[in-house]
Amino acid sequence: IIFSMRLLLVVALSALVSATRAASSASLECGACMLVVAEVEKAVRAVDPKKTIDAGSFRVNHKGEQVGLQKVPFARSNGHIVELLEKACDRTTDYRHVLNKLTGKKVYVNKDSTWLKGDESKSMQSKLHSACNDLIDDHGDELEKFFQKEHDEPARELCLTKIGVCTSVDVSPMPPMEPEEEKKEEEDKNEL
Repeated sequence: IIFSMRLLLVVALSALVSATRAASSASLECGACMLVVAEVEKAVRAVDPKKTIDAGSFRVNHKGEQVGLQKVPFARSNGHIVELLEKACDRTTDYRHVLNKLTGKKVYVNKDSTWLKGDESKSMQSKLHSACNDLIDDHGDELEKFFQKEHDEPARELCLTKIGVCTSVDVSPMPPMEPEEEKKEEEDKNEL
């Protein structure tokens, strides 16, 4: 009976440790979703808003004229979104796994968007790349439709609300770009 109780205690502690680890770090699926949102939205913003393409039917009527075509903004056109989704996962080498000091949870972020240090290992990037490809394979049609429209908070709306791979903590803002507190501490040390 003592052996059974010890075994039960070990199993319970293992489950608790696993749950604590999971709660302290965003899932790979969430990281992949956040990466896709960041990369697609960045690429969409980089396109000249005046750029358009012809979309619709390319049929020719009995007079030899094309009918059913209309000019649509290129940035959020289906063809452009599909192209961006195909390339998004290649950007995993630009990401690191860092501790968000505002939430206390580890998240995946673009290296250029934070001063925080974190895991940039090939292993982490490979896992994130696989999760990204899986996300696009599993939700491709949803992603295409989602990115064809502009959203106020795309990461929150897609990754939390629509697909449900992130928690509200995962999609919380990151600390400011510069480590203000660390700068002040450094200045205080220099004054002494």
